[in-house]
Amino acid sequence: MSTVHDVVVVGGGPAGVGTAYFLRGSGLDVRVVEAAAEVGGRTKTVHVAGVPANTGALFVYRDTMSESLATELGLRLIPFRPTTYGIHVAGVTSVSTDDDELVERLPLPLRGKRQLREFMANVLDEYSSFTADGALSRAADSLEDHTVADSLTGLDPQVVAILEAAIKGGAVGKPQELSAKYALRYFASYLAREKNNRLYLVDGMQAIPQAMVRRLPEHTVQLGTRVTEVRFDSEADLYRIHATTPTGSLTLSSRQVVMAVPSPLVAQLCPGLPDWKSRALARVKTPGSTTLNIVADANQCPEVAQWSFLTTVGTRFDAIINPLPGVAAPGTPPGIVRFVCYGNTAGHVPGFSDDPALIHEWVEDFLKVAPALRGNILGVHGQSWEHCFSLLTPERAQVLPELQRPVGRVHFAGDYTSATAGSHGAYAEAHRVAELVRQSVPDSLQRR
Repeated sequence: MSTVHDVVVVGGGPAGVGTAYFLRGSGLDVRVVEAAAEVGGRTKTVHVAGVPANTGALFVYRDTMSESLATELGLRLIPFRPTTYGIHVAGVTSVSTDDDELVERLPLPLRGKRQLREFMANVLDEYSSFTADGALSRAADSLEDHTVADSLTGLDPQVVAILEAAIKGGAVGKPQELSAKYALRYFASYLAREKNNRLYLVDGMQAIPQAMVRRLPEHTVQLGTRVTEVRFDSEADLYRIHATTPTGSLTLSSRQVVMAVPSPLVAQLCPGLPDWKSRALARVKTPGSTTLNIVADANQCPEVAQWSFLTTVGTRFDAIINPLPGVAAPGTPPGIVRFVCYGNTAGHVPGFSDDPALIHEWVEDFLKVAPALRGNILGVHGQSWEHCFSLLTPERAQVLPELQRPVGRVHFAGDYTSATAGSHGAYAEAHRVAELVRQSVPDSLQRR
């Protein structure tokens, strides 16, 4: 406790590392503490069969802080250019560049096919009305207080099952939870085969926080340090950050604190929060999610290499995404395809990564969707997240000012305090909070 830091950042994910990165050059003594053995949080990238594979966050969105950082850090980006959309239901996989052809192949009654076609056409019309070049327009703000649930009323149960899986797969939330505004970005954009709003990092999403750390002063980030409590010491006018490490307990002292952990952890680590902050945090939904990465050789079935986004019904996951349809990434042989199966309905599955039998069940489900790849899978990786990104609900939008508001000299940064979500929202929040910290510190202290 002899060292007093200017800022201690709790959490080494995008928001935490980003805050330290945006404070570099300020002259402030910044320490980031992270429970895991590496930075990055849900941007974690692993190598599967020698290929970088994203286990959580998948894309860099254009015109966001993620893209700005990737460009500034000199990271390689490839545009996501989908041409197909797919649906798997009742044992049938239909993938096409044409929606009428896609629906016609599905084992649905005539009424169900008609309803699905009409729904898809309406979604595409709405997407066209509220976006420009892949970006949401200001007019889309009018949808922020509404959900997409009402549009499913009266539809055939099989059609509802397809659409619920599509929405869950693309945006994590249920139709009755998800803001209609962000259903456009995370669901409708896939249906529209949007080619202007997503980029893929060649070296994986974790490359951004890793590259930022390399530009920070040595010893800024302290790994393997799990914070257990943050308390204000009124006598010393300092915050005490209590933590455990592999070698024992630790207490850090700091003038300011940035909480850059998932929203469910904030109240646990910060006892005594004011009621207004606790009420705001209670309105944030941050469910779990499970993903399965699959790298396969599609040289014998090139049509599968063109798949982009598939909605899957009756499988352990809700969607399959191929971030590089028809494209060989630098350093990857032609025909080698990486898929991410998003099990958002499955939620958090403890021990998934270390359960070969369960992973095998998920792989078998994948092969029901893509039977042509049986015998051609080169590697798999399972990952489960207790706290996925915070849902884009109307309720969270309503309390956003309270979520962002500091408590004393404790700041809050994460996708849950952002106007959007995901890693791009977390990086934007890192920048916002770093500016608040700078403004609250006298110039003389920053120049020391």
